[in-house]
Amino acid sequence: MPSIELEGVYKVFGDEPDKAVKLINEGADKDEVREKTGQVIGVQDISFEIKNNELFVIMGLSGSGKSTLLRCVNRLVEPTKGKITLRTDSEEYDVTTVDYETLRQIRETQISMVFQNFALFPHRTVRENVGFGLEIQGVGDKEKNRKSQELIEVVGLEGFGDSYPSQLSGGMQQRVGLARGLATGAEVLLMDEPFSALDPLIKVQMQVELLDLMEEMQRTVLFVTHDLDEALKLGHRITIMEAGKTVQKGTPEEIIVNPKTEYVANFVDNADPSDVLRAVTIAEKDFRVSEDNRVKINETTEVELSNGQEVEKGYLAGTPVSIEPLEGYDSPEKEVILYVSPDTPISEIMRARLNYTSTPVLVLKDQELVGFVTEQNLLHGLLEKGRG
Repeated sequence: MPSIELEGVYKVFGDEPDKAVKLINEGADKDEVREKTGQVIGVQDISFEIKNNELFVIMGLSGSGKSTLLRCVNRLVEPTKGKITLRTDSEEYDVTTVDYETLRQIRETQISMVFQNFALFPHRTVRENVGFGLEIQGVGDKEKNRKSQELIEVVGLEGFGDSYPSQLSGGMQQRVGLARGLATGAEVLLMDEPFSALDPLIKVQMQVELLDLMEEMQRTVLFVTHDLDEALKLGHRITIMEAGKTVQKGTPEEIIVNPKTEYVANFVDNADPSDVLRAVTIAEKDFRVSEDNRVKINETTEVELSNGQEVEKGYLAGTPVSIEPLEGYDSPEKEVILYVSPDTPISEIMRARLNYTSTPVLVLKDQELVGFVTEQNLLHGLLEKGRG
């Protein structure tokens, strides 16, 4: 399965890029470079690796260079400098130096692109739009139609194969674009703000569908967005760009908890952390074990540990109660103490406290007590984004 590595990638718009790169390396910023040379810096010294089956997000405001960088990966924009390596099961390509015939083959079979504006052919039906890449590959009509119909159903458009783009809503048109990107069998998807033109409810639905498709179909995705909540929801890892440069890379939680610059902090302050922060991040981990191997969680809640620190018994107001996993729990009438794994999003704990329990929720790893989450921990996590 594929991975992509970018090493020192630059893109300069202008006819004297070497002068611009030289000034950058001497410490000039993009405004100084433009003033002195007339060259425009689109992307500046970008390096990162997108792992197999990873959904990697590039995020930034308009003009940050994110779409330019995305287009460098398949050379819709020619990089000025640097190396972009595409690794597949059987081949390794430096996309920046391959000849045009090899590049054409990469675009047809290895890398697909899904655009913001759908880019559908208005005179072709849904089925014909989905099968366009297969047509370019020379796939026969019978196989092309079979595979197109299969993907039409995968993206939830069954019954619309003979419709034209003008007969579809925006969300439906974007599903066609996604199906077309998947149809060629390319294992790398480049997605340039594909959901930004959609209504909020349709946008959320498409995000969920993309995550489901990622799990079902195993693709490596490079996704561009200006929406931090979208980046946090979708990305396994995120790189944030400003003025053509990377200002921070990391997991969604790392970015929420530890923004590196004021630019990133301004984004994070308006973000919803509930689906990003993990139980272990906000949990109370400084607890005392008594001589009889008990841990007092609050005035009414206690747990008893084995000698190996595994939770064995629970007590509410001195009465023994069972200790049960939150996942799949649906018995609010029972008095129990619930537990979660360290990686559980705090949104799940919030829902549990609303629906099932007012007691703290334990955080267990292999049944060993790591900590516990109280209402105060939840509030601190939401208000302070898990920062210490």
